[in-house]
Amino acid sequence: MERIHIHPDDIYNISPLLEGIMDLAFDESCIMDRNGYIIHCSKSSPQIWGRPNSESIGMHISELDSASPYPELLRTGKAIMGRAHIINGMTCITHMIPLFDYDDNIIGAFGVIILRGVEKIKQLIRDASSKSTLDQHTKNLYNQLTRASPTYSLSDFLGETPEVQQLISLSKRAAEHECPVLIRGETGCGKEIIANGIHAASPVTRGRQFVKINCTAIPRDLLESELFGYEKGAFSGAYSTKIGKFELAGNGTILLDEIGDLDSSLQSKLLRVLEEKEFERVGGNTLIPLHARVIAVTNANLEQQIEQGKFRSDLYYRLSAVEIAIPPLRDRKPDIPLLARHFLASADATRSFTPDALDFLMEYPWPGNVRQLRNMITKLIISEEGAVFDREILRRYLPSIPTSPAVPGQAASAAVPSPVSSIQAMERQLILDALQANRLNVSATAKSLGISRNTLYKKIDRYGIDIGRHLNI
Repeated sequence: MERIHIHPDDIYNISPLLEGIMDLAFDESCIMDRNGYIIHCSKSSPQIWGRPNSESIGMHISELDSASPYPELLRTGKAIMGRAHIINGMTCITHMIPLFDYDDNIIGAFGVIILRGVEKIKQLIRDASSKSTLDQHTKNLYNQLTRASPTYSLSDFLGETPEVQQLISLSKRAAEHECPVLIRGETGCGKEIIANGIHAASPVTRGRQFVKINCTAIPRDLLESELFGYEKGAFSGAYSTKIGKFELAGNGTILLDEIGDLDSSLQSKLLRVLEEKEFERVGGNTLIPLHARVIAVTNANLEQQIEQGKFRSDLYYRLSAVEIAIPPLRDRKPDIPLLARHFLASADATRSFTPDALDFLMEYPWPGNVRQLRNMITKLIISEEGAVFDREILRRYLPSIPTSPAVPGQAASAAVPSPVSSIQAMERQLILDALQANRLNVSATAKSLGISRNTLYKKIDRYGIDIGRHLNI
């Protein structure tokens, strides 16, 4: 239904039938006049707006929903269907249909909100996409639902240690401001959870887009156009204008993952964008204002990269207006039993760990951090049939802690490795064991370790692992 024709008086005199439909058929519905002021609300409206209908009636729709599409409807005269955004922290789907008099003049609009079943809709779309080609409208709807719904909140970062409580407190304070945030930590420690949580908790980005871009997953020669977009004819193959991730983020958040691997030429361009709060599409001359908050994430040693000339110090200082360091799992051992029980209960609440098994988990250094712990428990649940897991069972799913050989000419007892070198030696052995278990298939190995292929290749290079030698080539 693209439009409804009614007599102007009918929008003020709601029939019992229409009132019943408004109350029963939707999670919320309302009628607005030509100027966008609420005339009538369904009985369920207070659950959405957080105020009684006696207050909502007479208010402008923008006061209740700052992201309301009513101005667009008024400008175009066209119905807006399937618009997804967040209202008071709840992901909703909005339909808004223009009301016309019999002379085709807009006299108001009928708006409805669907709250229940949004996740079910997303799952149905995913299921349909695996079987057939989706039309563009359905793809756009899924894109809106996904980007408007942060994957995590700060409450998803589990932990009771003082380090975690300080981390969450700093993240909440960071969410209250629009300045850039730099999140640092080892692979698998939960950096993306904190980034999502800051976006979800921010009052200025609520209901806005959350756009993520991995700085290593996109070829360097395409990264600039992915970030900033390009104009039609900017280069061979640019048959139409494309908006970039910064423009797509709008007033929301853009997450720059693995910022430490950003190409040096793009580092200077990103610095200029952050300083001047504006950018141009590739091949364009129009300045586009930057409204999005920037969150950068890295597991790299940026100080070392600055010394080596691989990362700009001025970009580091610009990105780190707020710097959040996430401690590795081995530095917050009291949280390990809490996390282990949580992951186990989430998958199978009927199974448990013995006290000895929990002690073993706390003794293990976890080079892959929380992600490694979660993946190990997943394997455990799938592979083991018992109801209780003990230390001996866990040993079969965790690589043994490697011991460093003595330095030639010294007694073995004198070769005491530093904590850092011990962890690196263990991580190297963990990668070797995973490669052998997956028959040197890099994709399968990366998946089993819970890291990206690019990250795995970097670690293989860092630790001097010769895959060809292990293939006996």
